[in-house]
Amino acid sequence: MSESSFSNTVVYEDMGPTLLSKVPPTPESKSEPNEDWATIYEHLNTRQNTLRSWRWSWWAHWNVLAEYILPRRHHWVIVANRMWKGGQINNQIIDSNATLAMQICAAGLWSGLTSPSRPWFKLSSGLPWKQLDQDGQEWLEDTEQKIYTVLGQSNFYTTMAQMFQDVATFGTSPFIIYEDHEDVIRLYLPCVGEFFLATGARNSVDVFSREFVMTVAAIVEMFGLENCPSAIQTAWESAGGSLETEFIVCHTIEPNSPLQGRGSKKGTKINPVPGTFTFREFYWLKGDVGVKELSRRGFNERPFMAARWSTVSNDPYGRSPGMDALGDIRQVQQETRRKGEFIEKGVRPPMGANPELKNEPASIKPGEITYFTTESGKKGFFPLFEPNSNWLPAISNDIDKVNARVDRCFFVDIFMAISRMEGVQPRNELELTKRDLERLQVLGPFIHMFETEVAGPAIQRVMAILTRRNILKPKPDSLKNVPLNLVYTSIMKLAQRAAESVALKDVLTTGAELTEAAQTAGLPSPLRIINLDEAMREYIEYANANPKILYTVDQVQKMDQDKAQQAQQAQMMQQSATAVQAAQALGNAKTTPDTALGQLVGGSNSIPGAQ
Repeated sequence: MSESSFSNTVVYEDMGPTLLSKVPPTPESKSEPNEDWATIYEHLNTRQNTLRSWRWSWWAHWNVLAEYILPRRHHWVIVANRMWKGGQINNQIIDSNATLAMQICAAGLWSGLTSPSRPWFKLSSGLPWKQLDQDGQEWLEDTEQKIYTVLGQSNFYTTMAQMFQDVATFGTSPFIIYEDHEDVIRLYLPCVGEFFLATGARNSVDVFSREFVMTVAAIVEMFGLENCPSAIQTAWESAGGSLETEFIVCHTIEPNSPLQGRGSKKGTKINPVPGTFTFREFYWLKGDVGVKELSRRGFNERPFMAARWSTVSNDPYGRSPGMDALGDIRQVQQETRRKGEFIEKGVRPPMGANPELKNEPASIKPGEITYFTTESGKKGFFPLFEPNSNWLPAISNDIDKVNARVDRCFFVDIFMAISRMEGVQPRNELELTKRDLERLQVLGPFIHMFETEVAGPAIQRVMAILTRRNILKPKPDSLKNVPLNLVYTSIMKLAQRAAESVALKDVLTTGAELTEAAQTAGLPSPLRIINLDEAMREYIEYANANPKILYTVDQVQKMDQDKAQQAQQAQMMQQSATAVQAAQALGNAKTTPDTALGQLVGGSNSIPGAQ
């Protein structure tokens, strides 16, 4: 495909029931085949099969994790037209403590890192030594607010909630951010078993591939009827039940490097999309080369992000808390099963009887009678197993201990710190915040990886979409050629700020108490060594309050100068009024010769003894 004929518009950015209602029963025009598609298809198909081979060991591990923790987020194999999708999939889960612990961990991460109810990131200048003017500050605040609005109106937060469950269980969870006609952005989160990943030279995930199932109606809605192969077009024309027939759709996003031509075009360089794009994307039907792909487009920035809990070397997939807890989870499932058998044997034990009763009716149901003959003093119908009553508390205690280890693997003691606090309770607010910060230290590596590999690229992707759609205001001159910095407010930073705010509060409280003592002793206030304005600004920052409530330093100085000027004017007016009153009193005073004022006004000759 030549660059001049390349179109980067895709149907799925505008897909929806409204668009689907306008699709005709047959394609209005026959699409032209792409000459380079055969070469591209071979490249994509062989690469995906190789990624499948490299993923095999992770795939097998994920299957075990899904069986015991989160079975609804795993596809063992991708098969079209399965009729058992609603079947029971949690047969291995007898004790659900691991699933509940994982949900607490995921909910804590969701509310701590991407909470929809509070600001969790802030835009700032990447050059902190450069002072921004009012226009620059207003642009940052406006852009920040628009990003929050777009995230809140899309499916971003619901996707993040599920993503944290996947990454806590399986260690890896990629998602895609597409432009969307209705919601500006739309996120898509594949489940484990659908995706394949590969890393680049910088150990970042640069290749995303997947295979998933879609119905004929969904394929036509997403890619357009004219872009579908003949099998999809025939099913669409047949309508009825054919619209619900499923096909396996393959998808790959990879860096946009040129390919080498094969066959008759051997040695020819092929550019699937123009070189101005950083990444390229293809959709196609699995096993069907056809004459062209379902969709082809380019991206200026990476459209997918891969959340990973922890990584080893250049592995594209991550390790997870679920993997750490898997041994304990298996043990507690086995012990819970044995505990149930123990209780069952105590309530309905296996019974023994004399051989004479072999052909006689027997029952252990309440209220029924079993008749038998036996020798004196010998049981005829008796339990073969009588459980020891001391065993039940022992196995119950061990189950509790194992479940406690599972909870620690999923950091339940961190996210439920107050409700599950043991031992001596904190004596003050500072000690409580210090304990929280100490617990949160273990989450530091994941929080940092999430901010750098997921949150940062996701916000940059959203900003790029808003810029292309002319939703953002033009940058002011003070921000041109200035890099932007993302400052995150994670649960660890909140705990650090809480500890710092409590410490600052204690300092100011102690200073106020010492000031009272100093005044009593006639000494100067010790608070004079503290810049109270800066202390108040620091406290507001630690409390994560909205900075809009603060006056700038220049505004405060202007208000102080105006107030001092007003006070000076009032003092001058008071002095003037006092002088006027004195003059009026002087004018009304008596000046008879027998008074001192009269003698002074009359001259020195009126004063006795004057020369």
